[in-house]
Amino acid sequence: MRRPVEGIAAALLAAALPGAGPPARAEVRPLTLYEKVGRAPIILVGEVTEAYARGKGQPARIRNHSTVRCSATPCPAETFLLAYKLDSFLRAPWEDRIVFAAGERVVLFLRPFTKEDGRSPHPELYTLMWGAQGKHLLPPEGEAAHREAVARLAAIAAAPLETQTAMLREALADPNPIVSDAAFDEVLRQRLGGPELIPRLIPLLSGRRESTRVQSLRLIAEGLEEAAAAGREVPGRDDLSDLLRGRAASDPSEAFRVEAVRTLAALGGAGVRAFLERLAAEDPSQRVRYEAEASLAAWSAVTGSRSP
Repeated sequence: MRRPVEGIAAALLAAALPGAGPPARAEVRPLTLYEKVGRAPIILVGEVTEAYARGKGQPARIRNHSTVRCSATPCPAETFLLAYKLDSFLRAPWEDRIVFAAGERVVLFLRPFTKEDGRSPHPELYTLMWGAQGKHLLPPEGEAAHREAVARLAAIAAAPLETQTAMLREALADPNPIVSDAAFDEVLRQRLGGPELIPRLIPLLSGRRESTRVQSLRLIAEGLEEAAAAGREVPGRDDLSDLLRGRAASDPSEAFRVEAVRTLAALGGAGVRAFLERLAAEDPSQRVRYEAEASLAAWSAVTGSRSP
């Protein structure tokens, strides 16, 4: 016979006593979406049906709409209980409270709730991975894009290691911005770029989204630095220099122009010094002027002159 919610609340309180296993806690650095998808044993899309705003320690009741992945035992049924208030109570001072409200649609990253001895106080009880980071609230508009992104990233994370790099690189140009942002985060975090990726990144510099353009520049700079360290020539260097200088002078985004200066500094070349001197004197953005001057100063410290 199923235990009532009040009985489960008592079991949760007992789990908080000395000797009980600690709840999942958030890391100091927030996990990326791809890291969550790759690490969580249970990923599902659900809806909060009961939140139990009153009553200490009582779990929320969740309706499971679709399970993206489950490598734990048992897997959540059509409805299940989610313990979260203990995690919220024990959160770090800088972390927000964990709250659930009836009617919310969410992506949840979960594990079965167990005590230190591995036993579960209730077979239908689960808890969030990484505290508040285990809850991803779906927006009223664009829910489908979020659900598709989680499913796509889960497929990449489940692929053999030797193919994940190629899949992540391909996802950089994905039309779903949630997928492409996650791919950029992971490729940059793991330094999965390289000089060979530069030709595929150049078309992305003309994209409408600022984040895509900026992240593309960061990957290009990473590829240039890798080529320089290995003593490799970058194909189409002059054309790339012309393109970057044109975009650094005309792109309306300050963040893009700052990153373009850094990428030009990594590229070097005969025409870069004069261009950066002009930016350092004339760009309307203080951040761009500062970055250009800093690049020139760095060259001076290394070579004894303000030339690349």
